[in-house]
Amino acid sequence: MEFTARVSARSSRGAGGPPGEAEVLRLNPQRQTIILQATGWSQLILGTLNLEVAQGIVEQLLSREPLINEPGSSVTYPPPYYGIPLMRRGYLYYVATVSRRDVSAPTLIRRAINPLPGRVEACSDRCLRDFLQVVDGDEVVCRVGTTLPGGQL
Repeated sequence: MEFTARVSARSSRGAGGPPGEAEVLRLNPQRQTIILQATGWSQLILGTLNLEVAQGIVEQLLSREPLINEPGSSVTYPPPYYGIPLMRRGYLYYVATVSRRDVSAPTLIRRAINPLPGRVEACSDRCLRDFLQVVDGDEVVCRVGTTLPGGQL
């Protein structure tokens, strides 16, 4: 499965919004452990690359087998946002690569089971903004279900 996505700021950016992924990872060390075990990565960069996609893409991901199915009940958010993971019902992570020009990075594409419209996130063992040299508004190509040579992410 291949699709184009537009890099965007996180949807909840700003004063009084829900925490970003870096804070959520600090509150949920089990999330990082699960991702590292599933991918074989030696590190996970705090934060995600937020991607705007056509709404059909979010639904099409459900036809793919996720690498990780994370129940919402296992994720902690700080008050007053503790209900967000339960509202999202959990998160699905898909093996992927994200590319810009001639540069590609191994990633996991994440969507919520009860998703935000037209939005997925990418996490990686490298800072995707720096590695891909992207800013908000840039387009990237996502290939879900891909692995690097040798079967590694």
